[in-house]
Amino acid sequence: MPDVDVVIPCFNAARYIGAAIDSALGQTPPPARIIVIDDGSTDASADAIRRYGAPVECHRQEHAGISAARNAGVSRARAPYLAFLDADDLWTEGSLAVRLANLAAHPETDGVFAALSQFLSPELEDTLAGRMRVDPEPAVARFAGTFLVRRASFDRAGPFDESLRVGEMIEWLARAEAAGLRFGTLNEVVLRRRVHDANTVLQNGASPAEYLRALKGALNRKRGGGEVRP
Repeated sequence: MPDVDVVIPCFNAARYIGAAIDSALGQTPPPARIIVIDDGSTDASADAIRRYGAPVECHRQEHAGISAARNAGVSRARAPYLAFLDADDLWTEGSLAVRLANLAAHPETDGVFAALSQFLSPELEDTLAGRMRVDPEPAVARFAGTFLVRRASFDRAGPFDESLRVGEMIEWLARAEAAGLRFGTLNEVVLRRRVHDANTVLQNGASPAEYLRALKGALNRKRGGGEVRP
């Protein structure tokens, strides 16, 4: 199996980062490197990351947002395949293997997405959990944690747009498809997405207008306008 580097952006995720890393380390084949970018955390995230040895790496930067953290991880990656995992989510058993097999079987595609399922984080109080909506049904999702991409193909589209605090995957995909990249899909569940009281959208206070800006950029590219790179 070819080497895969995994990029995990982390901001104040000390409660969950260990479980995320463990789910990546438990893959067969294991990743070549797990590159964790501590995006200026003020909790014990760095301590939780540094208790791991190779292939886990911890790199700290001033807080700059999830796009900048992902880009920092990509810049350190060397493997021919890239995968992404958020610090509060979990890969399922065989997550990497099924995606690698799909790309091996479809050399004409640049990357592949698969399905995710969502779960309420078990530490949530009942009153808070009752207010959170979770669709229990698995669904194919164009989500960073379900994505595996050839590194050369990623570079053709360029880095994530660091001006976006949310919707960065929407914008990147529109740019990638405008550059001619092709993506497959799998129905297998490869990611368990944790729903809790500090998900990224809640943490960074992003507004609906920021999602709309990402969507507008995506639509402009589909109509043939805009640049290929941010």
